[in-house]
Amino acid sequence: MSLFILTTAIAQAHFTLVSPIAIEQTQAINLGIISNQISVNCQLDQFSRRGSGCISSDNQLGQFAISGNEQALINVVVYPSDNANIAFTPILPNGTQQQSFSLSDSTTVIEVGGKVDVIDDKLTGLQQVSYTIEVNYQ
Repeated sequence: MSLFILTTAIAQAHFTLVSPIAIEQTQAINLGIISNQISVNCQLDQFSRRGSGCISSDNQLGQFAISGNEQALINVVVYPSDNANIAFTPILPNGTQQQSFSLSDSTTVIEVGGKVDVIDDKLTGLQQVSYTIEVNYQ
């Protein structure tokens, strides 16, 4: 005669449901007028606009409106981009390309600056560069 003993247990799985993060650019970065000379740069951050290529002009930080779970911590990462003529590095309020923020009960607004390094002086006139911003819950 064979004897089989069957044992069972009830277990739990834990998880947190969160609202999707929404992000919208509400204001583009305007670095102003920059001298078109090889190896000059111009940086705009939360404190100032400076660099060997900055020419006195209007400028403004970019702004993003972010919403999601209230009081949740998010991690924001901005990625640099470049082409044959310029290199662009976006800058968060802490002066780097990565920063954590706590979402408020309304839309959280973060400001983004940037730095342009002129690599080649072949272009003139109004320029535009795209960059990526990534936002994730921590």
